[in-house]
Amino acid sequence: MEAVTIVVLGGSETERTTLVTQLAASGLTAKADTSLNLADGLPNLIIVTGSDAAHLVAEARDVPALAEVPILAVVAAIPPTAVTEALAAGATDVARHPVPPAVLATRCRILCRLMRRDVAGSQALAKVNEILTTSGDDAEALVQMLTITAGLLGFDRASLVAHIEGSDHAFVIAATDAEPLQRFTLAIAEYPEVVEAIRTLSPVLIDDVMFHPLTAAISEVLSSRKIRGLGVFPVQWRGRPLGVILLRKRLPGTNHVGPRGIELGKLIASITAAHLRHGAVLESLRDQTHRISRARYEAERRLRGIDSLKEHFEAGADGVVVLDDAGRILFVNRAAERITGFARDGLLGSELVDLVAPEQRAQIGDTVSRVLAGANVDSFDLQLSTTSGSPVWVSVSTSTVLAGTGAVILAFRDVTAERALEHELRSTKEFLERLIDSTVDAIIAADMRGSIILFNQGAERLFGYRARDVIGKLPVWELYEEGAANQLMKMLRSTSYGGVGRLEQIRREVKLASGELVPVSMTASVVYEGEREAATVGILTDLRERIRMEQRLLDAQQKLQLSEKQALVAELAGAAAHELNQPLTSIMGYAQLIQRQSEKEAQHLRAVGVILSEAERMAGIVKKIGKITKYETTDYVGTARMLDLDRAAPESSDTAIPVANADESQTGEFHAVQAGSELTMQPSATDIGDLGALSERADPSKRRV
Repeated sequence: MEAVTIVVLGGSETERTTLVTQLAASGLTAKADTSLNLADGLPNLIIVTGSDAAHLVAEARDVPALAEVPILAVVAAIPPTAVTEALAAGATDVARHPVPPAVLATRCRILCRLMRRDVAGSQALAKVNEILTTSGDDAEALVQMLTITAGLLGFDRASLVAHIEGSDHAFVIAATDAEPLQRFTLAIAEYPEVVEAIRTLSPVLIDDVMFHPLTAAISEVLSSRKIRGLGVFPVQWRGRPLGVILLRKRLPGTNHVGPRGIELGKLIASITAAHLRHGAVLESLRDQTHRISRARYEAERRLRGIDSLKEHFEAGADGVVVLDDAGRILFVNRAAERITGFARDGLLGSELVDLVAPEQRAQIGDTVSRVLAGANVDSFDLQLSTTSGSPVWVSVSTSTVLAGTGAVILAFRDVTAERALEHELRSTKEFLERLIDSTVDAIIAADMRGSIILFNQGAERLFGYRARDVIGKLPVWELYEEGAANQLMKMLRSTSYGGVGRLEQIRREVKLASGELVPVSMTASVVYEGEREAATVGILTDLRERIRMEQRLLDAQQKLQLSEKQALVAELAGAAAHELNQPLTSIMGYAQLIQRQSEKEAQHLRAVGVILSEAERMAGIVKKIGKITKYETTDYVGTARMLDLDRAAPESSDTAIPVANADESQTGEFHAVQAGSELTMQPSATDIGDLGALSERADPSKRRV
């Protein structure tokens, strides 16, 4: 429900009730009354009806408080003059009875909006006057005034542009889309709508900048800034222009302003002029205008200096940019256009920092200040934007030739490829350095005078030196034993150790910081520049740990070999003892049988005793062989060595030498049995028969028949 008040007057009660009902059905609040009571406040709209509608309209207009309140007269078609009479009496709009409900509601809403707009206009004027009266030409007060004006007239943004008569420049002293204390200088020729308003001292409304004659030449620029509709109200005092209020909007169309809006704009501009005419802002702008005139003179002098050097600049292969004291571009040669891709016309007047990477912009200002002071700056690199989107690196040098006229010459050369190559080489170098430092082996490089130029972390760990204490300070031959460095160079230049300039893996000793000589495995090579020897490089591997490991492995192998030999000897001894015990037992047994079956004075008993004694001695030896547990040797003839049975088979006190015992009465088996190292003998029938035959040969009297 809209918060509006509509009063229906005149006619019969039925007519008034009908209108109120129609309005209520459309969502509008209305009340019927026989007369207007202002004690309840001003209505938004008055509707009069009946035959005396024109009379009621005239009475309402005679009341001063109702002078701006819209009145809708609903009159009958007869007489025909009723419409004319109502309008003549002051009616805002007239409708013929009967009025369709939709038409009635639409007309009421339109008239109510007009009422609100008029009220808003009055309130806006009062607010603007209050702000400017209280704060004068203060920047924040002017921004408040512009905000009210833009909202009242239906524009997106507004700015107050001051202009001093005779100047080619204008000044934006306040704007709704900028900081309150920020001011801009404009070349007034670039704003034809402002020029037209100042020239005619009349408002300029442009419905669409794309098609209006004033803005056709700059329509593309305005459209790129999202400007389609324009309104310009001159700020004048007693026929002299002080500036304009410039209104802008994104969408085309200014018809909504209307005559009433134009009057409101002119009133706001007049109020603003009254507070600006003797304000500090215009006085400051007058001084600034004089300074601009002086600056223009200096600029013309600079341009004359540039013109005298232009032919020289254009002939050079390097890009040339001439800047003023604020860093704005005054001149660009063809080479600079080619490097950046930007056209000369687009660069002139812009600031060079707009083309520079943000982190380098401060350097431009410092360079301009120093060159204007008469001091050249050492060459430096800048990163410039280009039309292709890929920035270029340029090497910049300066010149003070035009410093006396307030201009700075910057000459630059495209070094993008060089810097990219430098970056790639630097990255490769850093990678190789990290790779070399991460290598476990020591890597040492020296020039041909013997001065060390590379000493990686592996070399630091091996030698005990810090790289900073060695590189360029210690000759390379101090790292080797006496004369080794010269010998290595001879080997590198020989064809016998891997070819000229190469040294295959060899074993050498190097000298540590402590003076200790340690073995290393090393390879080396000569680095050539063309055919000239430039440096030598050696890669060294510490062999101390490897030698210790080899020694431990050798000891382990020797122990294993000895263990295997001892096991073999023990197995061989066991097998020999086993094999010798059998025949030895038989010899001893037969010898004993011969002794027992022979006469005591028999001549052969002495030989049998020797046989038995030696057999027993052999049994002791066999016993020792059976007990061999380790491999022990002793000297023999000459340099030969033999197994030492006494040490290889320690004596055991609880073991006796095996003896073969036989009794004449034995009739059982006779055979040797080995139990461990003990031997026992039992006769067998066959053995007894053999022994009997032997006894008969020895004693004929005991032969069997």
